[in-house]
Amino acid sequence: MQLQQITFTRFLAAISIVFLHFGLFTWPMNSGKLSPFGGDLVAAMSYFFILSGFVLVISVAKNSQLPEQIQSVEFWKRRAARIVPMYLLAFFICFALFFRYDPSIPLKWQTQSWYHSIFFLQAWKYKMALDVNYPSWSLSVEAFFYFIFPWLYANLKSLSNKRLLWISFIAWIFNYYIFLSLKEENVPSNFLHFFPLLHVATFLCGICFGLLFVKNFEWLKQKARKYIQTTTVIATLLILYTAYKNYAFHDDQHNGLLSPYYLLVIFSLALTEGKIGGFLSSKFMVFLGGMSYSLYILQFPVYVICQKYLPWFKDQKPEDIFFPYLFVLLITASLTFLFIENPARKWWLSRKMNFSKK
Repeated sequence: MQLQQITFTRFLAAISIVFLHFGLFTWPMNSGKLSPFGGDLVAAMSYFFILSGFVLVISVAKNSQLPEQIQSVEFWKRRAARIVPMYLLAFFICFALFFRYDPSIPLKWQTQSWYHSIFFLQAWKYKMALDVNYPSWSLSVEAFFYFIFPWLYANLKSLSNKRLLWISFIAWIFNYYIFLSLKEENVPSNFLHFFPLLHVATFLCGICFGLLFVKNFEWLKQKARKYIQTTTVIATLLILYTAYKNYAFHDDQHNGLLSPYYLLVIFSLALTEGKIGGFLSSKFMVFLGGMSYSLYILQFPVYVICQKYLPWFKDQKPEDIFFPYLFVLLITASLTFLFIENPARKWWLSRKMNFSKK
């Protein structure tokens, strides 16, 4: 089951994170009209996680039918083919940029962040979560999600609509309660924001609503689409208003607080047809969504390369180089997607298929 209409939202989420990391002090983000929304860009990470759960379910459905079970090893190999090549490329670029051996420091101390990162473990060691290529902490979380997805799917697939809704609601409320409780206890910020278990509820909600979408697709398309899309528009206006007015809850949205809203957006776009649906499903929009992973994982090393090695970036203020940097990043992400990420994934999968035939 393919829903190309939502692919473009990955690009929007990825570019939001790039603005969050490097563009908040650049016009127009530093203007009076947009600056109140700058901090809210962090919520794009929760959107990635909830979309991940939703899309994984959609991707295994065939002709709107859910399989009885998922072959774990086969699933893990396919997900590895999707994320590992670009992850390793970004890792080794960072290694070349930053690692300098110091004989006065034990080698273990110099390499511990690196070996945690290369094995997708950095978010579990929260003090190291932002070491090496700091946006890659989310891939550490995603890798854990991929590991547990077959088990979650097996236990959720046969549940009724009512139970899936209740599980999602309880997980969402409980996760927010845990987040606020830990925040009041002044736990380390890296643990509060990056520890994988604190994002499982968001991923779980995505899976539950992916199952609901597939099971009720015809009803959603024929009976509920207009209501969902109208509610999404109203909810979007309310979210924008509360963000502009800086309501307090916007400070606590890193760990999936806006999950119900994101699910509305995903359902609304997934049910969009006609000219808008055709535009969102066009080759260009799908390409932008496809290259968003390269955009996301390369954002930091490309920024460092621009600052260190490109002469027209040197001695410039960060706010003055953002848009030239963004242009370089978009070109780099497009090229790596076309000539590294896609070929590497196809090679991986073709090799796997050849081995299985033998």
